[in-house]
Amino acid sequence: MTAPDRTSAGRRLLRALVLVVSLAVLLAVPTAMPARPPRRVPPHAATLAPTAVLSGIERAGRVSLARDCGFSVPLPDAPGRSLWLFCDTPVYVRNANAGGHAAWSLERFIPGSTAAVGPAAAGTGSQERMPGPLSEVPTPAADGPGAPASGPARADAGAPAPFLSEPAGLATTFGLPCGDGGSYAASWVSGVARMPATPDLLVTFNNYCVLPGSGGFLHEGFGLAEYDPARHALSDDVTVLAGTRLDTATGATPLGSPVFSGRYLYLFGSTCAAPRAGRCAGTMVEARVPASPAAWADPLSYRWRSAGPSGPWTSDAAAATPMIAGPKPSGVSVADFAAVGRRFILVEQSGIGGDFTVFASSSPAGPWRKLTSGRVPCRAGAGYANFCRAIIGHPELSTRTQLVLSYFDPAAEAYGHVMVAGYRW
Repeated sequence: MTAPDRTSAGRRLLRALVLVVSLAVLLAVPTAMPARPPRRVPPHAATLAPTAVLSGIERAGRVSLARDCGFSVPLPDAPGRSLWLFCDTPVYVRNANAGGHAAWSLERFIPGSTAAVGPAAAGTGSQERMPGPLSEVPTPAADGPGAPASGPARADAGAPAPFLSEPAGLATTFGLPCGDGGSYAASWVSGVARMPATPDLLVTFNNYCVLPGSGGFLHEGFGLAEYDPARHALSDDVTVLAGTRLDTATGATPLGSPVFSGRYLYLFGSTCAAPRAGRCAGTMVEARVPASPAAWADPLSYRWRSAGPSGPWTSDAAAATPMIAGPKPSGVSVADFAAVGRRFILVEQSGIGGDFTVFASSSPAGPWRKLTSGRVPCRAGAGYANFCRAIIGHPELSTRTQLVLSYFDPAAEAYGHVMVAGYRW
């Protein structure tokens, strides 16, 4: 196996780090993590063996998609099928070298996001509720005035394609247009949910200018977009919080995990203030906004959960307080599990080794109580981005007794892959 070029690997490192840690972690975690000895998970915890989430193009064994962050949601007009959204997608191909041995090489790199559809079929035994083979989704039409929709997405086993459009107007640290000097702009998906009383899906994302080499990245906006699966069209794409060098004091914590409940849309984010030995001491914050496009497009409509004197909901993002006492978040995923009788579930990733803690609540506003904890079975990879990340819950793949999580395993497939595993709860 040949190693990818350092430029593309550096891009993957920067993209992967932001999915699970804050800027502080990026500055603290080395590019090549030493292998950590595996820790035992209680035998009762694992109920579904780790399985790769594979696209049709990967089934022949000549292509590997090393994309991480796998979000899924049932398709409203296609029972038993789900839409999967991923972040940056490096496409590796297998070739025979001069000695006749198979070698992997980076064919192309798709910044931002890609999408695929596939069955979320119930099964029996260890394969209960496993995602079936995925088909890549072509780039959606931009559904706006005078822009015709392209119709339903064609299910094929073709190559992956960009899903969200590339964000415009981003800048580097020195104020140069993002894209100069090896930098690139990306909208990274941070969640997806069914919109109430419509056949549409709401996709949340965060905009970044990724700098070359070890220059880091700049968080420059949080936004939302509506996706109509039947017409395969994106509309009402809006960046709500925007600007260069945003930070938590301005209310620009990377947000995601959209949850609709009652009259509100709830959003969740995490920051890591004190990284140490692969763990974080930080905070998890929550925002809410009226559940209408006009409101969530207006930054003044957002309120932040607070236990301070201005609480419980404040317009001052800097006054937001932790949702859970003593959080250690490398990442957070929240979703409504009502379909399996569990209501709202929060999964906190508590370290880069794959540790997680599961909390439950009858309301997205909390309070949250601890249900269980565990560890996804990541293995040591090679070179860059050698750590577990993007632990995300999937309601349509879970049951009353089994929680299904996806995560990025840096040692799976060619250069890492999205996996799923199940845990008793």
